[in-house]
Amino acid sequence: MKIRVLIADDFPLIRAALVDAVGGDPDIDVVAAAVNGVEAVELAREHRPDVVLLDVHMPEMSGLVALEKILADQPDTRVLMLTATEKTDVFLQAIASGAAGYLNKRTSTRELVQAVITVHGGGSVIAPELAGCLLDDYSRSRRGGAAGVLRPMLADREQEVLRLVALGHTDKEIGGKLYISPRTVQNHLTRIRHKTGLQRRSELARWAADHARI
Repeated sequence: MKIRVLIADDFPLIRAALVDAVGGDPDIDVVAAAVNGVEAVELAREHRPDVVLLDVHMPEMSGLVALEKILADQPDTRVLMLTATEKTDVFLQAIASGAAGYLNKRTSTRELVQAVITVHGGGSVIAPELAGCLLDDYSRSRRGGAAGVLRPMLADREQEVLRLVALGHTDKEIGGKLYISPRTVQNHLTRIRHKTGLQRRSELARWAADHARI
């Protein structure tokens, strides 16, 4: 079965290039293309894509806001953010909001297609130059004794879920306390695991304690 992809970019030439690049792969089906954030949210709701390629900066609704709305409606959708800049704060905000990947628009066709396949399979993708910026900031924060630039990587709700995991609560108990379903709790935990690289609940609990999240 082909990977269903939605593309959103406000520049016609870039949007067309993305459609051609991604849609040219035999394993990918571009189901729709949006011209702004509002349309991206609407088309995502209509087509239920597996993966969304979302420009960070778009008119009417930014890619970051669209990201949150798409994932609130379809938490299983994987979103790849595309950018022309290398601002660490925007990158961290996107990851904290649940983005599965963050790529520069200069990414080659081969790398872009591979990124779509990777995030669809449950992995995460970060452009090397952006990862370098993140590591530089993290090193500076460690030298300065700060809590660390990685703190914003978890959204507020993810931090709440992680805190309750660290306190020993089950998914059902966490759902009851936060008024969400156990499945939604599991979706949050999946994102937390992707962001931290940890799998076991005991590892997550230890990580929460180390980062003063309980």
